[in-house]
Amino acid sequence: MPEYSEKEPLLGYRNRQLAAENEISTNTCPSFTSLLTKPFQCLPQLTKQMKETYMQEDIIDYSDDDDPLPDLPYTTTPIVLAQSTLSQEQRLYELRKLMKQHNIGVYIIPSEDEHQSEYTALADKRREYISGFTGSAGIAVVTLDDPETLEGEAALSTDGRYFLQAEKQLDKRYWKLLKQGIASNPTWNKFAITKAISNKFSKVISCDPRVISLSIGDYFKRVRVLNYQSKFEFTPLFELNLVDAVWGSEKPTRSMEPVYHLPLQYSGQSTDDKVKKIRETLTSNDYHSSHLIITALDDIAWLFNLRSDTDVPFTPVFFAYAIVSLDSVILYTYKDKIEKGTATLHSYLKTITGLVVKEYDEFYADVSQLRTTVDSPDISIVLPNKESTTYALYDSLPQSVGKQNVRHESIVANTKIFKNSRELFNAKIAQYKDSLAFILFSSWLDHQLVNKKKSLSEYDAACKIYSIREKLPNFKGLSYETISSTGPNAAIIHYAPTKEDNAIIDPRQIYLIDSGAHYLEGTTDITRTYKFGYEGLTDKYKKYYTLVLKGHLAVAMAKFPPHSTGTGTILDAYARQPLWNEGLDFNHGTGHGVGSFGNVHEGPLSISTTSGGPTALDLYRKGGILTDEPGFYIDGEVGFRIESELEIIECDDLVGKTRNGENFLGFGYLTKVPFCRKLIDTNLLSPVEVNWINEYHKSVREDFAEKLLEMEDKRAYNWLHKETEPF
Repeated sequence: MPEYSEKEPLLGYRNRQLAAENEISTNTCPSFTSLLTKPFQCLPQLTKQMKETYMQEDIIDYSDDDDPLPDLPYTTTPIVLAQSTLSQEQRLYELRKLMKQHNIGVYIIPSEDEHQSEYTALADKRREYISGFTGSAGIAVVTLDDPETLEGEAALSTDGRYFLQAEKQLDKRYWKLLKQGIASNPTWNKFAITKAISNKFSKVISCDPRVISLSIGDYFKRVRVLNYQSKFEFTPLFELNLVDAVWGSEKPTRSMEPVYHLPLQYSGQSTDDKVKKIRETLTSNDYHSSHLIITALDDIAWLFNLRSDTDVPFTPVFFAYAIVSLDSVILYTYKDKIEKGTATLHSYLKTITGLVVKEYDEFYADVSQLRTTVDSPDISIVLPNKESTTYALYDSLPQSVGKQNVRHESIVANTKIFKNSRELFNAKIAQYKDSLAFILFSSWLDHQLVNKKKSLSEYDAACKIYSIREKLPNFKGLSYETISSTGPNAAIIHYAPTKEDNAIIDPRQIYLIDSGAHYLEGTTDITRTYKFGYEGLTDKYKKYYTLVLKGHLAVAMAKFPPHSTGTGTILDAYARQPLWNEGLDFNHGTGHGVGSFGNVHEGPLSISTTSGGPTALDLYRKGGILTDEPGFYIDGEVGFRIESELEIIECDDLVGKTRNGENFLGFGYLTKVPFCRKLIDTNLLSPVEVNWINEYHKSVREDFAEKLLEMEDKRAYNWLHKETEPF
């Protein structure tokens, strides 16, 4: 991915001051005023300011289809571990030798690193190393049943997104798959407890407490007494990670590339202002606290307006901890990442009031010293929520702070999901760029497959959309592995082709592309499902696609009152209802928050699966950005998914008022990529839905037709006109 340089063009902002709050329109409606009196939400269009900003860029020429395609960046910079010199059997054998040495009957190996990250650096892929499963979510449980033969069981638990992938990757001679959410499969924690209780060698369940959450640790401690009459022990092993010991010299190292500063024209708010807001929260009546400990990498990157392109794949963050007190700000990171930075970075860091930079490894020692004393009797600490706090972090706190009074609240995460005006403005620029990339890509692929009858692989297609993006200004890399899938591969929810393992795209089958990018302006996540040509098009596939589209539109068009903790659950039911009515469903969440040049999956905002129930927080407020991505899949045959990004907005008075006299909330639709017209069965749509699609496609055409002509891309222009024809 391109390196950041302050000499790069900054979309015309270099000599501009930030616009005042009231100068930035974050949701400008298209000209069709009928939307204001019908059950639609206004579709966002680029403001004149945004269009002029973008038009200042040089015209990009995509006309030469014969240019060789670049490899995906993770072909040369791996995101999957290299083949170990130890076989699967040998790795488990060596692990069980260590389990015997430490008297452990059951050892737990989660996917997360010390920061509970979703995506992890190669150096932290312990679960992948021991199991061979490369998915981003899952947990491994290894038992030692016979200390003489070093035999036992090994299980990998993961969710429905990864069932097919795990079945393909796990060596069934040594591993069993526990399918989360399937009644016939035990949960991984029940499996671990059962195996510990029946274990003839040791009834101890253990893990590395630095990589397991406090909520998991509390669960085992609680049920051990209340449910299992102390028939097993839960004893984390602080001094050694057993997988690291097996890994040895083959274990990769973390990146030491320096961090860089994200200027105000992208962040919209200084670190001093963010810290001030945190301190106001800490001293409020709800908290009365003196210290906030921050461990999530994206929270730290956001707070300090710093980014890195190499620490964690697909995520512009860096390894660090932070402690914010009422009079200091301490950043713990690897010193080289600061000392080797640019002069601009060092100048910027000097502007942060009270900042102290300390070595990454000093964090736990400093936490252990946060004790109340005669001079500091009022120390009161806020940790991240229990799902994000590690067991080791909580255990490191001295008893004198009163652990029972420690507050668990991810203050930074709960703050940053509501974007400031500059972040919202920039999110639309990022969406404009990425929507343009999707239009150029889709028209190219349609032409290659249908008109030129060319043979292209899923990997070729993934390389093409990457090649388009890397020409766009301020592109900073992909936000996740590109899911480019034809036919049955589209049923594998997180399938991603590689240079060595891919299929040829069959235009007679359904094709699904799920791909996102990072720009300095923001992060994107877009999915479209296509049928190229008409051969193989069936009424059945049109029905499935249209049912998914109906669920997608139900969320996009929704209105809801503010101050509700159940909104995400209700919206999930909206997305599934068209499928439920046909006895169908999908096995993943409906949506997730998206960061501002940050995590593509940004918690805690989400459209969770209905079974999850309401959240504890009021997360649906103006300024949040999240995805809307229902789907439907038939294993071994086909997959459909439609995903766009939505901005939570306050509806105007014409929509009406809630029972409490407040304005309703709704969504601004950010992504501007046409739906697949030939897969839409209008007989399954209501007049309101047909009208919404027509108006949406009209707005997409208005936003991009002129730009495509300016770029002299007649093919993309013609494709766009065809795909946006009204029904």
